[in-house]
Amino acid sequence: MRDELIEELSQQFMVLMPLLQKKIFDRIPEEDLPALHLTPANGRLLIILSEMRRATVSDLSQRISISRPNMTPLIDKLVQEDLACRKPCTQDRRVTYIEITPKGDQICSIFHRVIAGRVKDMLNGLEEEDLNDMIVHMNRMKEILLKTGT
Repeated sequence: MRDELIEELSQQFMVLMPLLQKKIFDRIPEEDLPALHLTPANGRLLIILSEMRRATVSDLSQRISISRPNMTPLIDKLVQEDLACRKPCTQDRRVTYIEITPKGDQICSIFHRVIAGRVKDMLNGLEEEDLNDMIVHMNRMKEILLKTGT
């Protein structure tokens, strides 16, 4: 029975994630975003970097599930746009930190504002009962997901 529940939940997640992508992120008008021509992977990396403030390439790679070699062009683009910078570690010269810049913070703030606006627009068409149900279920889902430890 447990295996069947896990299978059902994994299938639900496989449907839910693309649905969220389609309903929220894919419908953001390009003119609402800064004219940086960032890929979705660049945007995700910038948002993660905004949360972490400073991280190694390996840490970032692990966090967004992209291999280290594929991280280089993503980081290069953020550095080129002055959204992030590379800082050598003072204790270990083999380590380089990637840090978000003030401009990167500004762009993240715009991303958050635009995405929050898109979510509000989407939810505005729902009945109050549906909104209350979503709040209850999302809070419970968050509580459960935080128990997974990953």
